[in-house]
Amino acid sequence: MSCLVAVSISGFSQNKKVLDNLKPKKAFEGTPILSKNSSLISLSIGTTNKLGDFLDYNGISPVLGTRYDNKSFGPLMMDYEYLVNDNFGIGTSILIAFASSRYNTLGKEYTGDLAQYQIGISSYYHYNPTDKLDPYVKTTVGINLWDGKYKNANDDNVGNFKKPTAFGLRSQIGIRYFLNEQIAVQGEGGLTFSPNFTASANIGLAYKLN
Repeated sequence: MSCLVAVSISGFSQNKKVLDNLKPKKAFEGTPILSKNSSLISLSIGTTNKLGDFLDYNGISPVLGTRYDNKSFGPLMMDYEYLVNDNFGIGTSILIAFASSRYNTLGKEYTGDLAQYQIGISSYYHYNPTDKLDPYVKTTVGINLWDGKYKNANDDNVGNFKKPTAFGLRSQIGIRYFLNEQIAVQGEGGLTFSPNFTASANIGLAYKLN
């Protein structure tokens, strides 16, 4: 767990350096769209989904057969944030993603399905927000819940699914553009360190509650 915390701090620091380099020469002098006690909810969908990397039918398929018809959905992310001061926020995050694959192994057909449900705690640092723009860095540490199964052509459960790590860790840099006092479009890009290393991006909408 200490390694996860160390990586989280490192990712947060690296993302903050990116925002430091983008800092405007002239400070914003108006009223920021977000401040202490503001809260938001957001919904976004992203790519890349690499859950299919865990669907190898216990390592048999790559050796004795072929894998095809790979499909995936998500990650779909739902977030809540509360600003404890003008720049720092904490919140909760739910991530949902799915993947499936079909196999032909020694002449027999199989399917593999995997669902990931992640519940996490997030920290945010908002860097020089204006009345329209909200640049921030975000780090999420979570717990992964897995639902995976393999089935044969008769829809019978076969084989055993080996669950990936229970821990999840993401570090992101994002920006929101507020269309009005409450609604914003947002985009994020960053790295997922666990359950597997992935560069990802997502887009979505945010709603300011207060």
